[in-house]
Parts: sequence; C-alpha cells; structure tokens
Amino acid sequence: MYVMKATKNFKIGEYAVGGIINVQLVGKVVIIKALDYNTKELVEAGSTTTDTPGFKNQIDDYLNKLTSHYYAEKIKDWIEEKSDIKFTWF
Repeated sequence: MYVMKATKNFKIGEYAVGGIINVQLVGKVVIIKALDYNTKELVEAGSTTTDTPGFKNQIDDYLNKLTSHYYAEKIKDWIEEKSDIKFTWF
C-alpha cells in the first residue's frame, strides 16, 4: 500500500524542461511538474496513481522525458526515500 505526502522542487536548470522539476506525493498520487526556472509557471505536468498497472514505468519514462537520466535517478531516489515505492527491478 502506497500512502505518502511530500513535495520537493529540484532546481536542475538547463538539463530539465523549464529548469525546475516539482514532485508531489499525495496519498496514492504522484504528480510531476516542469516549472519555468525564472517565473515558476507551469510548463508541463503529469500524474499517476500507485493503483495504475505499470506506474513505476510511467514515472520513469516521464522523468526521462523531462530531464537527463542522471537527474531522473536523483528524483526517483527521493521518491523512494519519502515513500514505500521502490524502483529496483530485481
């Protein structure tokens, strides 16, 4: 059962769409937003619930669309730290 509540802004800069990736963990919902670095306005957003089949792949794919693999891994590490979601495949 995945129940969580946490929010963090990752100020990545030129290696991310918009420059800031905002991640919110609310109940069973994972919300990922790309924000403009200067204005903090929404550039792009996506969400999934932990009840959705393949939600870990959805998160991984979306993060890799928004930023580099390195920063996607850092964000997934934070999600693992703040919830009981684990992205390990073995």
